[in-house]
Amino acid sequence: MILLTGATGYIGAALCAALEQRGLSLRLLTRAEDTISGAPYREWMHWDMSGGDDLPADVFDRVSSVIHCAGLAHREADERAYQRINVEASSDLARRALEAGVSHFIYVSSLNVVPAEALSPLDSADHYPEPQECYAASKWRAEQSLCEMFAERHSQLTVVRPGLVYDIELRAYLKTVSNVLRWWPLRLPSVGHRSMVARGDLVALLISCALGTSGASAGEEILVATDGAVYDAERISRALSQGMQWGEMPQWLCRLAGRVLDWRKGREAGSHWRSLSANHWTGDPPLVSGWQPSWTLESCAGSMRGRS
Repeated sequence: MILLTGATGYIGAALCAALEQRGLSLRLLTRAEDTISGAPYREWMHWDMSGGDDLPADVFDRVSSVIHCAGLAHREADERAYQRINVEASSDLARRALEAGVSHFIYVSSLNVVPAEALSPLDSADHYPEPQECYAASKWRAEQSLCEMFAERHSQLTVVRPGLVYDIELRAYLKTVSNVLRWWPLRLPSVGHRSMVARGDLVALLISCALGTSGASAGEEILVATDGAVYDAERISRALSQGMQWGEMPQWLCRLAGRVLDWRKGREAGSHWRSLSANHWTGDPPLVSGWQPSWTLESCAGSMRGRS
């Protein structure tokens, strides 16, 4: 049986549907009972990471693999909340899984733990400096905690580091860019660079890990999930603009628009520009056993336009 956390989240919901479609035995560990009632899920148990709830006593009964997707991601929160949810609660879940004899723990981390200038994205987190951004720093600390916990144990740990996740349903950074382009169809300037991965491809990789064809079972304890492309703000805006563009927005105007968004959303001045122009790791992605991406942002956006 597979235990899945975060089954109502952006990644977890798609993963849950895919696991169900394959007919795999599944148990959900989530706080949002009302959003999954009536669906053909095998089992459901309540656990609120943010509330400090104790795990149900029998949560790991018959469980062979855990896929841990739940956590606090890409929203305004203080450092204490990231520490409590992404680090401490994740560590407690892993510790309990080890004590129960679960054979494989799959942790969905973030490629943001890897510095832009890193030569390899596959080093353990303690080889990299702590990221400055709170979300990435919490994933960096959680990785170290889990790796230390699983060292010299019979259970296996797979850490999956995805790039920015996209799909027809846009979220977070990409949703903001899409909304801006809808009202102001100028291409964004060629600033920032990042790696990305389609949600469907990431889901396929996590299932492959759970089935033992990728990840620690295949001798790969750390996996990088990207579609192999390098994206800057200009390329992203071209993909999401649906071809309706007047030209390229100058950087000064983009900075000003970002300040307006900062003010409207109550964020620190300059936050949107820093997110847009930040450089992330974009090297050649290492090969992953049993998995190969099939989408790019352009092909996904083309599919989105075909459905509209």
